[in-house]
Amino acid sequence: MSGGDQLRQELTHLWKDIFAVPDDEFDSEESLFEAGGTSLQAVQLMTRIEETFGVQIPLPVVFAEGSVDRLAELIEEGLLASLGELSEEEALRMLQEETERAARDA
Repeated sequence: MSGGDQLRQELTHLWKDIFAVPDDEFDSEESLFEAGGTSLQAVQLMTRIEETFGVQIPLPVVFAEGSVDRLAELIEEGLLASLGELSEEEALRMLQEETERAARDA
């Protein structure tokens, strides 16, 4: 499973947990308001995204673009931007850790 797939899977899990959406009713293109979400749930989602992925997505963006598909894209963009700020040594260390973790999980 690729990193993007894992990210989307974890985000889907957060979404289903917060919005109590059954698997057969889940639509990754549906906005949080189309899913019957409230502003409190949007805040919960924003907070859980930051806790889980270390990426801040402003609440107005969550409101405006709050589908799993779009939020996954924004999280990926945020993660890539943070990688650009790493030193070469930090990037190599992270790559080594990920390689070792993938080997253990295989």
